[in-house]
Amino acid sequence: MKTKIFNQIVLAVLLIAGTSCDDFLVRMPVSDVTDEMLGIDPNDSGDSVKYNSAELAESILSSAYRSFQTEYYQLDRYILGDAQADNCYSGEPKAQTVQIDQFSIDANNGNVRRDWSYMYGQVSGANSIIQWVPLNTDPNLSETRKKEIVGEASFIRAVAYFNLVRLFGDVPLVLKEIPTISNDNLEEVYPLLYPARQPADSVYAQIIRDLEYAAANCKDYSANKFVITKPLAHAVLAEVYSTKGAPDNVDWAKVKLHAAIVTGNTNYDLLTAIDDLWAAAADESGNKNEHSKESLFEVDCNSWATIGNWSYQMFMGTDWKKFNTPSKDIEKAFNDAGDTRRKQASILYQDVTGKWSDQIWPASAYPFIYKQRVNEKGNIILWRLASTILLQAEAENELGNLEPAKTLLKKIRNRAGLGNPVSTSKEQLRLEIEKERRLELAFEGYRWFDLVRTGRAIEVMQSCSDHQSGYAVKLNENRLIWPIPQTELDQNDLLIQNAGY
Repeated sequence: MKTKIFNQIVLAVLLIAGTSCDDFLVRMPVSDVTDEMLGIDPNDSGDSVKYNSAELAESILSSAYRSFQTEYYQLDRYILGDAQADNCYSGEPKAQTVQIDQFSIDANNGNVRRDWSYMYGQVSGANSIIQWVPLNTDPNLSETRKKEIVGEASFIRAVAYFNLVRLFGDVPLVLKEIPTISNDNLEEVYPLLYPARQPADSVYAQIIRDLEYAAANCKDYSANKFVITKPLAHAVLAEVYSTKGAPDNVDWAKVKLHAAIVTGNTNYDLLTAIDDLWAAAADESGNKNEHSKESLFEVDCNSWATIGNWSYQMFMGTDWKKFNTPSKDIEKAFNDAGDTRRKQASILYQDVTGKWSDQIWPASAYPFIYKQRVNEKGNIILWRLASTILLQAEAENELGNLEPAKTLLKKIRNRAGLGNPVSTSKEQLRLEIEKERRLELAFEGYRWFDLVRTGRAIEVMQSCSDHQSGYAVKLNENRLIWPIPQTELDQNDLLIQNAGY
């Protein structure tokens, strides 16, 4: 019998096949996993499956890693992080992305629905690993390796819930594998299938527990940056603590603590030139500096048969109008700062005459995001050292330590060819760090979440230097999070819609 465990292994595949974008239907090949490979007795009619091999544990973990191929990590992360903010316009005139750009999103929006599903797909796969791997009796699977595997799965679950709580606020907290439903267990399983939302504070508490477990049990370091490690867990803990309780009740000491563990690790350093992070290899077999010393975690893209980078096709090319057109406001920010190096690493202008027209940009010099340059085989960096350095600088400043904050900020600015920080007060430096995060991390999915956690989203968007300020008149406190998908409300009577939707 194919059990719930097998279903969860291929869950990410089914989600992709069911909700891929219209232009590029991306399908991950379904592996030839059999009951025998999973150690499942075909005559077993229950869910009490024993994980009886080290190979099985590693296989299920690999499946969890492949969930980083979904549309959330290759497309939607950037739509909600940059097009929802002042860095980009929606670009390709797809109704669901235009709604995000213009703050007119509703509960039937396709991105809302699929991102909820993708995140709970990650949670589901991680729950299976966390529940079953500790019970594996294969002597070839050491206790240390079991804890590493559970630590990696705990990180994946934490990241999924971090995305969910920032997008939707209070969300259901599912921490166990859901058994196959039957007449015999209906009363037991139904509440697990259709749970109520839990307060955001409870979700954050679980996120922190999972990340702390990962920080204690994952590998100390890996040259392969598609491996979850202790430093990566600390980097995300710094992000979580900078967001939990924001903007007024942030534990900046915890942000500093976790960020400093990463920035003080000699295995990591900034690359000399920021453009090298995304530059293509000479033979276009991937990026020039895959798994670099600056990367904390990147999705290892090799081929369509395993994991391929189709994100490139969403943001680059003149065959159709792409998603996330860089805004006039971000161009102005680069120009005003004299930030030539980062601008050239971030934006590519091309001639699209005869391809399409645009109300904002001339066809002869139409901008594209330039941080995804290699189709299929180009790795996608999700976390890198520069972000953690800037978070530590932010923490130092909020703790009143201006000089250490400026020293950290100097590293980022000098790499960009800019002078030393000039702020003389905490308030000035706070805005200077905000600007540096915007320019350094442009088009990497950070901007919207940064504006929300600092309490500046409404002010910044309504004072934007171009037409986006007109859309932002609809932006209020309720609109800082998304609606619960209507499909989920229709299925689960315990879910309550967010205010304002």
